[in-house]
Amino acid sequence: MILKRLEVGNLSVNCYIVGDEAVGEAAVFDPGGDVETILRVLSEHELRVRYILNTHSHFDHVGGNQALKIATGAPILIHRDEGPWLQKADERAALFGFSAEKSKADRYLEEGDSLRVGSIRFDVMELRGHSYVGLGYLFEGDMNPGEDSGHRKILICGDILFSGSIGRTDFPGGNLEVLLENIRTKIFTLPDDTLILPGHGPMTTVGRERRFNPFVRD
Repeated sequence: MILKRLEVGNLSVNCYIVGDEAVGEAAVFDPGGDVETILRVLSEHELRVRYILNTHSHFDHVGGNQALKIATGAPILIHRDEGPWLQKADERAALFGFSAEKSKADRYLEEGDSLRVGSIRFDVMELRGHSYVGLGYLFEGDMNPGEDSGHRKILICGDILFSGSIGRTDFPGGNLEVLLENIRTKIFTLPDDTLILPGHGPMTTVGRERRFNPFVRD
């Protein structure tokens, strides 16, 4: 398995490339910008994009959707309730002094769906509270980030949970109570060694956040 994290766009969004090198396929999660860099990494690893997957529709996470779709032909997937906001990414970005291209979903996902990229299966979960209906993508793989090496579950969770923090809830669709409930009942029920890949900042684990995150500590 190939897993690459790229910080893209003006707000340093974590864009993840997850691929199966045996078949040369990959999924790209939250291409918020710097599409030329994303394409270069894909080319270096000889990966073709099967899916463009969004965790949610905030402009900093989706601003490169359209350019990546044009370059690769891959479909854009997101939750139905987030879909309309893809068409407003340019307007939302302008409010904060940035630019982003609008795009359109090709397919909608909901909790319980699963996708395959080669031998990798991504199970979809709904993670509400930061936006209308954010999505998490749970899969298994071998990682080698130093002390956290080994085969384990991995969750790409967007902006609902960070290392030592949680996502904002003052945007449309945000709800602090719902966000905390989703973290506790969906993310914190995963094994402690589950690797958390957030939308911004460093990766962490379920066990670490359960014990030390001041917003949701047991």
